[in-house]
Amino acid sequence: MERKKLGKQVRACLFFAPLLFGMAGFFLEAGEAFGDALFLSISLYMMNYQDTPPNFWIELGRWTAPLASAGGILLAFAVLRKRLRDFLCYRRGKSVAVYGPEGERQALLASLGKDGIDGGERFVPAQRYILLGDEAENLAFYGEHREELAGRVVYLRSEALPAQSVSGVDLRLFCPEETAARLFWKGSGGDGSLAGSGRPGEGRGLYGLSESCGHRMRIVFLGFGRLGEELLKYGLQENIFSPGQRIAYHIFGEGDAFKAVHRELGEIGDPVVFHGEPWYEGIELLEQAEMVVVLEQEGQLALLQSLLLAIRRERFFVFAAGEAGVELLAGRERLEVFWWRREAFLPERILEEGLFERAKRINLRYAALYGGVEENEGNKEAEWRRLDAFTRYSNISAADYHEVRLGMLRAMGEPADAGEMSAGCLELLAELEHMRWCRYHYLNNWRYGVPEDGRRKDGKRRIHADLVPYEGLTEGEKEKDRENIRVLLSVRL
Repeated sequence: MERKKLGKQVRACLFFAPLLFGMAGFFLEAGEAFGDALFLSISLYMMNYQDTPPNFWIELGRWTAPLASAGGILLAFAVLRKRLRDFLCYRRGKSVAVYGPEGERQALLASLGKDGIDGGERFVPAQRYILLGDEAENLAFYGEHREELAGRVVYLRSEALPAQSVSGVDLRLFCPEETAARLFWKGSGGDGSLAGSGRPGEGRGLYGLSESCGHRMRIVFLGFGRLGEELLKYGLQENIFSPGQRIAYHIFGEGDAFKAVHRELGEIGDPVVFHGEPWYEGIELLEQAEMVVVLEQEGQLALLQSLLLAIRRERFFVFAAGEAGVELLAGRERLEVFWWRREAFLPERILEEGLFERAKRINLRYAALYGGVEENEGNKEAEWRRLDAFTRYSNISAADYHEVRLGMLRAMGEPADAGEMSAGCLELLAELEHMRWCRYHYLNNWRYGVPEDGRRKDGKRRIHADLVPYEGLTEGEKEKDRENIRVLLSVRL
């Protein structure tokens, strides 16, 4: 942004330089009246000065003025051409205006092709907007243009605000680290392949690997930060395969703030262990763990070199920091590299609406079953807008995990139809869905409790009577979970 402002200032100086040269020559050197000197200086731009220049400054202005005029005409033509192209793009109805840092903005515009509009530093009309700047800059832009953005879907890059903190249904917060976390767990098929590695996953997460270990796994994170936080949260909500599972997450990185914020982390079931010692004091764990994920972004090449030398395991998963040279490391074949930033900034990742669409249809089906609402497009959007942010993202969590459920059914050889699958399979899916529902609540700091008014939950105190293990539910509550599975499997996109 600063470089672009500097470029504009330089162009402005070059354009007005002949005027300044002329004023220096006519007013200061030749002694013309100020008004006459200004008129004669402006005339230089039209090549209207035919007399012999009386001094050097006027001569310099006479020669540079035509160049400035031609440059101004070309610049004006370029501006008009861009505005016409932006207008036609907008009229086609699929336009996406992009704002933010030059490098990221231009890369995204190149991927968007004819549907992309370079917002630059002015507001342009478009159907959708992507704000790639830092969070404060994006929020300031959104606040300044809120009226113009009304009814438009805005994808706003956020570093601090979680997606479920937003109340507006047309505002989508996106975080590259969050997107990368979803892609990682979704792209890890039974063979452990990653999204972006050329071997796309099967939508069943770690199910194959977890099953081969009797659902007893140790996953090690080397590094944490925002990237690790998102990977852990999504792992806890998506790597749910068996009621008796024990998937332990071992973190070598600073996690005090995360633990302090997520106070109910210990209720989830799968252990999360934060190690205070450096990784090289836990070499035995790194050798024996079922998965080691390198998340450290600073000094990553040096860390990888040390790991390849010190640890004998066959494979490390690496969230590549973008440093050149990863492919040059000795032992590179042992690294499963995920270029997470490149993947997270693809237009189809930022603009992806499939998850939202699935969540909306799930919510509409519930509204039809329990509220008598007719299932149509108008009611789908109306019922979605009625939800508070927490419930909206609870539906999104359910829709997200449903991909894992469908992958598990394929692996088990069971039909994705509640009426045709075995009773045991339906009961298993109901219990796993209850586990996911509990984990979503625990990660948002809900806890078990019975409200004084006799209801099942109290949103203000964040307590719920159903936050108990599946076997602790009444038969009526278990049947609700079974019905949830029937509803989820009945929704088709």
